[in-house]
Order: sequence, then C-alpha cells, then structure tokens
Amino acid sequence: MQTLTVILTLLAGIFAGILTGLMGSSGVMVIVPAMTLLGYRVHEAVAISLAVDMVASVVVTVTYFRHDQVNLRQGLWVALAAVGGAQIGSRLSVYIPEFGLGSGYGVLLFISAVPFWRRGTRREKPEIREDAAYIQWLKQHPLFTSIFLGLSIGAAAGVFGVGGGILFLFALLIIGYDLHKAIGTSTLIMALATASGAAGHALIGNLPYSAAALATVGTIGGGFAAAWVANHLSERRLGKLIAVVFVFLGIAMFVAPLLR
Repeated sequence: MQTLTVILTLLAGIFAGILTGLMGSSGVMVIVPAMTLLGYRVHEAVAISLAVDMVASVVVTVTYFRHDQVNLRQGLWVALAAVGGAQIGSRLSVYIPEFGLGSGYGVLLFISAVPFWRRGTRREKPEIREDAAYIQWLKQHPLFTSIFLGLSIGAAAGVFGVGGGILFLFALLIIGYDLHKAIGTSTLIMALATASGAAGHALIGNLPYSAAALATVGTIGGGFAAAWVANHLSERRLGKLIAVVFVFLGIAMFVAPLLR
C-alpha cells in the first residue's frame, strides 16, 4: 500500500470517527465513497465500512455498559435476527452491480447533505407517535417486531455497510426501552450486526484487511477528535462543512467508475 493511500485511508477513518462521535451515526457515508475513490471496489468499501462500524460500536457499547445502560435480554431476538440478516445481506450484495450500488450511494449522499446544511449536526430523538395504529400493533407483537426489524436492518447492514444504529434505536423504543437503555443496547446490537456482515464479506473475499485496520485506527482517533471539533465549530457551521463534503463525495461516486 502506497504512503499516500495510507494517509488518505487514515484521514477517511478520522472523518468518519468525527461524524460518529458527534452524531452517533454510521461512518458509511464517508468510508464507502472514500475507499471507492482510493481504488477499492464498492463491495470491498462496504466490507471496510462494516469493520470500522463494528469497532466504533464496541467502543461506544463499553462506555454504556459501564453505566449499566445495556440490556440485551429483551433485545436478544433483535440481535439474533440482525446477525442472521447481515449474513444474508452480505451474500446478496455480490449480485448487485457495482455501478448500481455506487450510484445508489451517490444519491443517498446528496439527500443526506440537505438536513446537514439546514440543521447542522444537531441530533434529535426519533419521533414516535404512540397513538399510531401500527405502533400499537407492533407493541402487541414484540417477538414479531424484534425478529422483523432485526432481520431487515441486519440485511441492509450486510448489503450497504451501514450500521443501522438509529433504526435499532427506533426498534427498541417501540419495544419499550427507555432512551438511555435503548441507545446502549442498540449500539451493542449494531456491533454484532456489523461484525456478522464484515465476517460474511471476509468469507467471500471482499474484505481488504490492511485498509480496514487503517480506517479503524483513524475512526478511533476521529471519535476522540470529535470532542475537539465540537468545541471549536458551531453545529451549523460543522453541518454545512459535512454537507459540502457529502456533495463532493456524491459526485465522486458517479464519476469514479467512469474514470477506470
């Protein structure tokens, strides 16, 4: 691996770590396009993203566990279904054309840039209408809800390399978790799902270990750097910066395959 590639991989991991540290979101929006620009196939970039998210999730989970905010017993079915779904998704990903997968990421980046530009990095609790009919039905069938959400979110993690943290959080809030326990437990489930997805990609030869290790080191450093960034930039300015980066990466996702 060339020196420039090493540096750029570390930088991608650092930026992903900052994004995760500030918002609790997956670093997939940075890792996948960045790795694609560095010459990796989209499927390899997805595998790298899963490995990075796995480590980031473990770090966050340990913190919540120390504060007794992780309860896997009630969320066990979500976790098991997510692990199985991630295995299915990682194997289905090989049937998606690389250009189609890359273009999908490009569109997603453009869409994601809009709220960042408008609201900054402010993190909001997902709104759940307790009186909605579908919410009441899901609460009345917790086992089905756990398996269905875990399986579908896990499959998405395996295909697209996204951790699915906010979706797992939503699932646990529906089941009846309080917010802090939901965050801690959803992060642990995300760690298991991404670990399963990364292992699935590794088994079919999609995981470049050296790049994954470098990006992971960068992500851990970026998570700590997030505190520094948060104290030197306003949420709105940082959000606009992230939005600009997303637009640039979105354009790159469309252009990169044409230059090969």
